[in-house]
Amino acid sequence: MHFATSLAVSLTTFCLVLAAPASAQSDKAAEDPTKIATKVGVSYADELSVSGSVAVGPKLKFNARISQSGAWSAGASYLLPVAILTFAAGRTEFDSGITQTRYSLGGFMPLSQFGLKTGKLQVFVPFGYTYTSGKQTQTDTDYEDSADGVPVSINSNSAYVGLSMMRPLTDRITLTGGGNVTKGTNDYSGYSLAVGASYHLTKRDTARLTVSHVDNSFGSKQKIGIAYQHEF
Repeated sequence: MHFATSLAVSLTTFCLVLAAPASAQSDKAAEDPTKIATKVGVSYADELSVSGSVAVGPKLKFNARISQSGAWSAGASYLLPVAILTFAAGRTEFDSGITQTRYSLGGFMPLSQFGLKTGKLQVFVPFGYTYTSGKQTQTDTDYEDSADGVPVSINSNSAYVGLSMMRPLTDRITLTGGGNVTKGTNDYSGYSLAVGASYHLTKRDTARLTVSHVDNSFGSKQKIGIAYQHEF
């Protein structure tokens, strides 16, 4: 009986730790990339995707996303005094038919850490390193009888940097935007841009509209997406 009681108390405490990060994190906006929180979301941008994060204390969270097409990403984030660092792995298929697998180590640094005062506008610097591996099917005169063609691998090491911004217009509406530029080995380069708006249904529920464009050496993607997120 004592064991059962102790186990129940331990499980309850563990769940509370997962679902209730420090108050400093709870005060951050849902759009803040440095926020450590347990949350789940669903989005649609040409296909349905499900994502979530599990916070383990006030500094660490695990992240994952999976889409209908099989595209996925997974990783973990750790909050430091001056930035949040994230390791992630993921796989994406572009309109050109190229499949891209990537591993990245990067993060977001608030410009407020440098004493920059921007009022209600919050500005972050995304930065990091990415290893990218891509495969594209190419036809060759020596393989004319093969309907599948020849898979060609393209690998690259790259670094990226950019700007990410968010500004609340009202208690319920927040505008977001940003972009990254990437430069790597084997003539790899690219950029991404995104703008959006969030509507806070409650303190824990957020609906979001986003327009994004990604263009790099593997191909390009343009998306208009809608999303819903619940924070625990």
